[in-house]
Amino acid sequence: MEAIPPLPDDILELGQRLIPRPVFLIGCARSGTSILGEALASHPDVAYLFEASYIWNSVVPGKSDHRLTAVDATADVASQVYSALAEEKKKVAGTLLLEKNPKHVLRIPFLTALFPQARFLHVIRDGRDVAASLMFRNRGERWGHLEIPGWQKLLADYPEKNHIRCAHQWVTAVSIARADAQEMRHENYLELRYEELVEAPGAVLQKGLEFLGLTLGPAVTAFAEKIQDATAGSYHAKKQVRHYIENHKRRVGRYRENLTGQEIAEVEDVCGTLLSELGYEREGKV
Repeated sequence: MEAIPPLPDDILELGQRLIPRPVFLIGCARSGTSILGEALASHPDVAYLFEASYIWNSVVPGKSDHRLTAVDATADVASQVYSALAEEKKKVAGTLLLEKNPKHVLRIPFLTALFPQARFLHVIRDGRDVAASLMFRNRGERWGHLEIPGWQKLLADYPEKNHIRCAHQWVTAVSIARADAQEMRHENYLELRYEELVEAPGAVLQKGLEFLGLTLGPAVTAFAEKIQDATAGSYHAKKQVRHYIENHKRRVGRYRENLTGQEIAEVEDVCGTLLSELGYEREGKV
């Protein structure tokens, strides 16, 4: 395939001037991007944007799914994005722009074309727990959250088995992001595990901040104390409370409470290879 030429120097210089150090917090929906975003946003130097999707939807309309690549990063699109993000940044305190947006898990090539200096913080969670969380907004004829490539066919193929659709959503999102990251410089991409975040939040937040060139301060340390595995009396990310369902006692391994043995086996049939690659232990066949 012929290489896509970079954007003109004057366009890239505009982006560098308006948004000098963008960071994108990505992950399949229901992987912990919201709680991590809030925690990082408690640092005084972080200018935090929560899913500025209206910007991306307006500059690249009419897509059949949420995937964007370097082909979509035209000079006109770039100029619009730079200006819109710069305006949004004026509304929040902080110098380092951090946008949390699960859709961007499918957009690394697009965003790196716009911002060669961008950094990506990718939160990965056990795909079985993600499927268990996603499935309550993927019922019947409705597809919820991230529109991965091929989502329409999955909806048609599994009209009643939303746990299988959700498993595909996780596998596709994580696999695409990790493959795209192979084309990036190592220092511009970092993976964090959700399980480690809820078990040792202070250590994970320190690692994330170091990746951003920041140090752990008292505000972030205080926020870390809110994060826990147990759901009883737990803090919930501000804009995610509406997604929470009181049907599990712990976040890590919640799928054992929410899925039947048969459903776990079917989810593992979809997710198994990637689960093993990431070091998650499989339950095995029922």
